[in-house]
Amino acid sequence: AADLIPTTSGVGKFTVIDLQKFLAGKQVSVFPSIDDLSEGVSGSASQRDVDTMLQLVYLYFTQPRLDTSLVNTFLGRYKGVLANRSASPEAAFSDTLQVTLAQHSVREQPMSAATLDRIDPAKSFDFYKERFADASGFTFVFVGNFSIDSMKPLIAKWLGALPSTGRKETWRDTGIRPPKGVVQRVVKKGAEPKARTALIFTGPFEYNRQNRYYLSALAELLNIKLREALRENLGGTYGVSVSPGAARDPLPSYRFTIGFGSAPERLEALTAAALAQIDSVKRFGTTPEYLNKVKEAALRSRETAIKQNGYWVSQIASFDQSGWPLAEIPDGGKLISALTIADLQRAAVKYLRIDNYVRVSLYPENFSAAENR
Repeated sequence: AADLIPTTSGVGKFTVIDLQKFLAGKQVSVFPSIDDLSEGVSGSASQRDVDTMLQLVYLYFTQPRLDTSLVNTFLGRYKGVLANRSASPEAAFSDTLQVTLAQHSVREQPMSAATLDRIDPAKSFDFYKERFADASGFTFVFVGNFSIDSMKPLIAKWLGALPSTGRKETWRDTGIRPPKGVVQRVVKKGAEPKARTALIFTGPFEYNRQNRYYLSALAELLNIKLREALRENLGGTYGVSVSPGAARDPLPSYRFTIGFGSAPERLEALTAAALAQIDSVKRFGTTPEYLNKVKEAALRSRETAIKQNGYWVSQIASFDQSGWPLAEIPDGGKLISALTIADLQRAAVKYLRIDNYVRVSLYPENFSAAENR
């Protein structure tokens, strides 16, 4: 909640309304953020509005505002959103997934009206100011169509003037871990004759660029194979989602999520078919045809990504935080070219353990077969 204070209250001499008027006609946005392990600020601007963007960064650090009335108004509107959300089967499904993966940690509870009632705007504001009182631990990454000579004086003017106390600190591990073994939960909510399930595989991870790509390539392979098996061959689902993820902190770990929806009476059969596809990749690998499909998809995605500023910002930040040489960022194509069938099979064996996953399924309230799961 702390990072919402200035974005709902304003900065410097600008109230939120004043800031909206000031930015009218400009292409600029700046957002501060605070999460479990870090705080930061992100922004974007047209070439002519870079000075305004950096001025806003400076103000979010040095002159955040607290307008309690505006904050409470925002919280009141949010309560209305939560009231409507509580009736949603999809919300119940995602909330169950969230608390199950975090083993009901108090830090990972779904947002509720009761939680909002406990927010103290003044304490949140003090916390925000403390987090942004020292810029010495920040690394700023800029990507775009600009010259170094044009940026230097602006960076010196606005970022060079940020407060710097040189304090030494690091994140704290809050100990949130996914459960071990096979954990299954069933959510029954709603009247529509539709269901969905998600299988989430988790575990320790050797965090490096190659392993991250293996995880991504495995996801692409299963995305292709599950789409063919579940949608095209069995005609049981309109879409399959396969999402890989890897984290370096607080503990190197991965999360591999497979999700799809179907008619309630078909969900179990389709889940069995999905697990059979996973087992096939683990036992037999795949074919040269599928390997080429995986590589082609990665190359297409990369070709599009390297033209986007967002890709380079995230890559530079990730490499810098991981201590990897920035000069190796363009080498992603080499990883794709070197991928083998054996790499995919090893990744499937390592990351898709059928003795360690969470499965959450959503059924309509009146679907009795779900009781037998």
